[in-house]
Amino acid sequence: MRPEDDHADARPEKRWRRKWPWVLFGSLTVALIALAAGAAVVGLIFMSDVNDARRSLNEAKYELSTLSTQLATGDDAAIAATADRITTDVADAAAIVEGPLWHIAARVPFVGQNVDAVQRVTRAVDILVKQALPPGTQVMAAIDFDKITVEGGGINLEPFRQAQGAIPEISAAFTAAEAEVAPIDRTELLPEVVEPIDDILSIIQQAAPTLDVMNRYMPTLLDMAGSNGTKTYLVIFQNNAEIRATGGNPAASMILTMTDGALGYAGQASSQTFYDAGAAGNVYTAIPEETTNLYLSGFTRYSQDYTMSPDFPTTAQLFQDVWAATSGAHFDGVISIDPTVLSHMLAVAGPSTLSNGEQVTAENAVKLVLSDAYERYPNGAESDAFFADVSKSVFNHLTSAQWDPMAMLAALEQSAKEQRVYLAFVDPAAQALSTELGVDGALPPDLATQTQVGMYLNDSSVSKLEYHLTSTITATCDAGARTLTTTMTLHNGITDDIQSPYTLGYRNGGYGIPRTTMMLDVLTFAPPGASIVSTVPAVGEVSAWERTGTEKGSTAVSKTVFVAKDETVTVASTVAFPEGQLGPLYLRHTPTAHDTPVTIYPLCDALFGSTKG
Repeated sequence: MRPEDDHADARPEKRWRRKWPWVLFGSLTVALIALAAGAAVVGLIFMSDVNDARRSLNEAKYELSTLSTQLATGDDAAIAATADRITTDVADAAAIVEGPLWHIAARVPFVGQNVDAVQRVTRAVDILVKQALPPGTQVMAAIDFDKITVEGGGINLEPFRQAQGAIPEISAAFTAAEAEVAPIDRTELLPEVVEPIDDILSIIQQAAPTLDVMNRYMPTLLDMAGSNGTKTYLVIFQNNAEIRATGGNPAASMILTMTDGALGYAGQASSQTFYDAGAAGNVYTAIPEETTNLYLSGFTRYSQDYTMSPDFPTTAQLFQDVWAATSGAHFDGVISIDPTVLSHMLAVAGPSTLSNGEQVTAENAVKLVLSDAYERYPNGAESDAFFADVSKSVFNHLTSAQWDPMAMLAALEQSAKEQRVYLAFVDPAAQALSTELGVDGALPPDLATQTQVGMYLNDSSVSKLEYHLTSTITATCDAGARTLTTTMTLHNGITDDIQSPYTLGYRNGGYGIPRTTMMLDVLTFAPPGASIVSTVPAVGEVSAWERTGTEKGSTAVSKTVFVAKDETVTVASTVAFPEGQLGPLYLRHTPTAHDTPVTIYPLCDALFGSTKG
């Protein structure tokens, strides 16, 4: 029996159908209870109004549970009747909070801001129930996640085509609700009121931008899934054990197709493919010298070095050009993931079984691929073949097993947050979506919309040592000096049982250091208009590898550090910014085989407004 058969009768929980309505009604009811507790300030009649509004919302909440059950049965008449009752109950509550006593209470010192907040949130809920619930129930009834997958792997696109017409209306409702609650000042609210209202504000503020993106890009998403004809994608697997700026050596790749939502497997390749084709060592993409100066000479000549640049569109173009030159292949997009992404996906889909019967699980995937494989298969071609077997087996499993789509989406969102997923598309609309979602991996054109600063790592020892690398990052700011200092700690935790010559450093002997020592190029990138004023170390371990340059308008420096077994090395850089408004800070870094904790200190808020890393 296949592992997935153990869960053949399981059904994904439809949390997505219940989440925002339940929280809306539940939180608003709690807020009303809190308001009722202080209602004596405006009299017993107002308290009666509060109780009536709360009662109406409780009835709507009860009807919502009935609606959830009816959505699963597909009883259209019952769904419509229940939705009407919910609409009526919420409308009653909205009418109550518009009464004269409520408007008087909204002007009472200390209490008024709480009354106003409850009024606004009730109006927002009324907007959502009237304008978003009717089309929303139609969409939820049409998209049954129990039946949405197609045989052989993929997604049934028809429900999404049907949903296309409803999304603008739903999006408009959330936008209107967001405008209604925007004036609420949470700092002026009573603790008993702020908590439940926060739940509602969170849903509205998160859903409105997401729905806006769906509204604008649904035709593009359908086209990307092959709705208008087959799309072909190259998926590269970055090997963090031999680290590169955006992850690792992309020694294995897979070609996938999508035809009307159905996934297809079109082949695999590795760096050996380009050696066999006679392409290795040749340059097929013109890159300015000011950029190639930043990297080792193999950057544009060998596919395993294409990810040395932190600019993923450049990496995608390098792959597009080498494939075109060797086989005439053309891809609609290039997708990059790493073994940790596979582990996140396996946590949702369950274990995958390799051709030799071995299981790949969420717990063992990263170590199996990035460390154990080299101890078992010290020959590079053999380990690459093993990696290819893992990627193909996991792909086959993901397209045949039953899993919760919303949980899988959460796994991919986590992977993207960890900077492990990058997408580059030929179609401008698809690329615009990638940029808006923050997974384009592109260097910034300016400082206006985003202040992107990066610290990246490239392996220079020709090894697979970096599975044993752990790192942390901190960022501090001096708002007066308009500087950001990023500090990274690098620890080499390799153990004595690692003996594979394919893992240990190939170049190390030429520099008189043990083969267990990591040789890392540390690159700092400052966005256009900014400058790098200092680095630690000021001079790297190898003078011939001191590099400076510019890529896509961003200035950069590279310093080489040696990290010996059981040792920790600290590197740092300080970037100075020009006068004027700066976009929110985005601190990029190289994802390692292990989590990289990132701490950005609050003083940076004064310089950038908001931060993420």
